[in-house]
Amino acid sequence: MPPALIKTKDFDVILKKSARRQSVTLKVSAKGVFLHIPTQLPMDIAHDLIEEKSDWIKQQLAKQPEPEPERQWQQGQTLLLFGQHYELQLEQKGDSPKVKLMNDAIILSGRLHRVGLKTRRQAIINWYKEQAEIYLNNRTEELSQLTGLIPQSITIKTYKARWGSCNIRGEIQYNWQIMQAPPSVIDYLIIHELCHLKHHNHGKGFWGLVEQHYPDYRRQQAWLKQNGVQLQL
Repeated sequence: MPPALIKTKDFDVILKKSARRQSVTLKVSAKGVFLHIPTQLPMDIAHDLIEEKSDWIKQQLAKQPEPEPERQWQQGQTLLLFGQHYELQLEQKGDSPKVKLMNDAIILSGRLHRVGLKTRRQAIINWYKEQAEIYLNNRTEELSQLTGLIPQSITIKTYKARWGSCNIRGEIQYNWQIMQAPPSVIDYLIIHELCHLKHHNHGKGFWGLVEQHYPDYRRQQAWLKQNGVQLQL
């Protein structure tokens, strides 16, 4: 079931309920306004909070960066991998679209004159997912051995409003788009989700464990908050 939507005169609020949550959190980003609440919280309290914070929400929305222009997937466009810029190069070939990394370029080849932008985009996304499947599994295993925090499974997914998640069964999910971030930021995300294996919340104990395993986590967290909107493909 999709999250509920609370509409106001000036903005919409995406309402996310959780039975595990014990507190209320209001977040504003380039992706929108999100209100995280316990399942049993009366809706009138949620509406009152939104009304009370209305001016602050509008101020935060005004600070958000403009969304990136829609990509055209043309020759010379810039793509990110591990925080590095790569030039997209197109090669006409007589087969279905394929993607490979070569030196400082990401090369998309195939019968490109016959396919639209949607097909080009999907081919590149599929390639990113393949890289994520390999790298995030391997790196999680390495960091699991260092931290002693072992997940039950790892899955690569597409998320619109999160970079990863860990459920109470110990199953971790990663957003493949994190592959565009620098390795240090990816490590922070992995440590973040591994620590959720022990703390299924964002309380003091959770952040203490994150800092124990990644003392520099605040800098990586800030990078992701500031640059995350640029990682949308």
